[in-house]
Amino acid sequence: MELARVLALASLVACSGNKARPGDDALHAPRGDAPSSDAAPTPSSTTGDAQVHVEWKAVTAAARSSPGRTPCNTPRAASVAPTTVWGIPDALVLVDGAPPITGDARVVLADCALRPRVAAGTTLVIESAVDRPARVTLVKQGTVADNGAFRPGPPRVIQLPIAGHAVSVALDPGGVYLLATDGADPETAWIVAVPAAITDASGQATVKGLSAGRHAVTAWLPARGNQLQHRAGTSVDVPANDLAEITLDLAPPP
Repeated sequence: MELARVLALASLVACSGNKARPGDDALHAPRGDAPSSDAAPTPSSTTGDAQVHVEWKAVTAAARSSPGRTPCNTPRAASVAPTTVWGIPDALVLVDGAPPITGDARVVLADCALRPRVAAGTTLVIESAVDRPARVTLVKQGTVADNGAFRPGPPRVIQLPIAGHAVSVALDPGGVYLLATDGADPETAWIVAVPAAITDASGQATVKGLSAGRHAVTAWLPARGNQLQHRAGTSVDVPANDLAEITLDLAPPP
C-alpha cells in the first residue's frame, strides 16, 4: 500500500509540471498585427493650392454706382461691387499650370439681365427664367492669350424658349466669349473656356491641384458698360501639401 501511495504522488507532480503558466500563450504566440519594417512609406503629394485675393483700392465712385435701369425696369448692377476692404467679386483668376477645365458655364436670363456675369466651362448652358421666348447674342472675342486685344468674330443669335428650358452651346477650347441680351443697351456676361477661378463676394478665389513650384498668376476684371477692363499679374510659389496666399491690386501702375 505504501508503494502505491508513492507512485500516485509522483504521477500527480508530473502532470502539474506540464500545465501552461498564465501568460505563456501571449509570450510565445506569433504577432500577426505587428508592423513590418519593410512596409512602403506613404507617398507625399507634390501639389498645393493658391488662394488669390483680388482688390482694387482706387475703384471710382462711378464704377460702384448703378448705371440705370434695364428694359424690365430693374436696377442695373454696378460695374464693380467692392467689399469694405476693396475685394472685387466676379474677377477671373488665371494660373499657369492649373488643372484642365471641367463642367459647364451656366448662365440664367432673368429680369433682362444675365447672371452670373462671369462663368467658365467647356460648354455654355443658357437657361431662360422669363415667360416668353427670348434671344441672346454670343460673340467670340478671341482667346485669353490675346490679353484683351480682342478681334470679335461674327455674332451668333441664340433663341431661348420659355422658362424652364435651357440651350447648350459648345465652346472652342481657350476661347473668350461675350454673351449679350437683346436690345440697344444690352446686359452682358463673359464666358471663358479656359481653366479659371472666379472671385467670390469677398474677392477671393482658390486654385487647387497646382504642381509645387512657381506659377504665373493673372487677375482679369472684364470690361462692363463704360468701365474698361483691368488686369494685374504676378507669380506665386506653391508649396507641396500647403496653401500659398497672394493679393493682386487691379489699380493701373502709376
